[in-house]
Amino acid sequence: MARICIVTPGQVGANPRVVKEADALSAVGHTVTVIATRMARHVESRDAAVMQRRGWSVDRVDLRSRLLWRLLRVGQLAARSAFLSGLSATPDLAWRAYARPLQWATLRMPADLYMAHYPDALPAVAAAARKYGARYSYDAEDFHPGDWPDDPSYTNDRRLVGAIEARYLPGCAFATAAAPGIAEAYAKTYGIDAPLVVLNAFPIANAAPCPSPAGRTRPSLYWYSQTIGPDRGLECAVHAIAMAATRPHLYLRGLPAPGFGERLLQLGQSLKVRERIHLLPPDEPDRMEELAAPYDLGLCAETGHTESRRLCLTNKLFSFLLAGVPPLMSDTPAQARFAAEAGLSDLVFPHEDPAGLAALIDRLLGDPAALAATRARTWRLGQERYNWDLESAHLYEAVGRAGLCPATPSVDASAP
Repeated sequence: MARICIVTPGQVGANPRVVKEADALSAVGHTVTVIATRMARHVESRDAAVMQRRGWSVDRVDLRSRLLWRLLRVGQLAARSAFLSGLSATPDLAWRAYARPLQWATLRMPADLYMAHYPDALPAVAAAARKYGARYSYDAEDFHPGDWPDDPSYTNDRRLVGAIEARYLPGCAFATAAAPGIAEAYAKTYGIDAPLVVLNAFPIANAAPCPSPAGRTRPSLYWYSQTIGPDRGLECAVHAIAMAATRPHLYLRGLPAPGFGERLLQLGQSLKVRERIHLLPPDEPDRMEELAAPYDLGLCAETGHTESRRLCLTNKLFSFLLAGVPPLMSDTPAQARFAAEAGLSDLVFPHEDPAGLAALIDRLLGDPAALAATRARTWRLGQERYNWDLESAHLYEAVGRAGLCPATPSVDASAP
């Protein structure tokens, strides 16, 4: 078995993909360490819950000191200016203020394989791999060159991310991606082999034990994310519940972006549906399927306002499948493609089209038999096709390209 070091610029409690990856690799016998950061107070309880896991360890880079952050920020701005002006050919320290301490922490951790999450971690894993004669890889949860709207004001950001990825991706032992479109975009952009797709699904253990004909909270439309904010199709959803004859309630779980929650409620007030909009607090990532199950329908209303959002398949889509909650999907390229492959094209509506979403809501909530059948079909997809128990096999295949992983364990998707 090998020593594997997973490096993420975020906190472990806010990155379920890292946690699932560490769980899967430690379960087959590898010694796994996750290097993460410590910044946000509201994630501390989730970090603590993750760190109580047995089988792998967490090394957190503490960035809570304001003085430290100011010093790091000064260094980052100097590196950014030097790179963008052509005085430096190295983008490594120019992208994020925490690049240097993240690299220091990784360099202190001997391993056989270093796995980077996000462009921020690529310089760190490449440096550590050089130091210890090891290999490194990259996981693309999004298509990061497409993280911003097509606007000239983001040119320098795109240039920096592109420079980091172009510098280090060719040296990766392998790469993985969270959606087929993301994998294809990386292959086309950098001329590399297409990353192996490892969908952002969740363990069968998190699933509802059986399908239910309707939610317990009725009539209802449910959405969750870390942040309740703009460009997520939520304004469209408020308009849709105002138009729907079935008068559904809209439940939104997450931390509202400054001012956005108030604006959404004001919109609801103007449309006379204020009392049917409910803002719910964030909760533990491991509970998302349990928390989704009581609702009738799930909402995946991506607007596709950036290339990355057009190519992504979000966590909530796969949580809804395990929970047996039909996901109502906007017709972004990634979601329309997924729906066609999964046999769920009847759950797709035109993005930013409240009338289309309202009609879809009414078709299901207005017909108990159709809702029950769709919930049963959704639950079976989570059990049989879209769960982490199956997706982890793709992760083992990817790590096997570095010569480190044993044969993929057999998976019984029907097991409890």
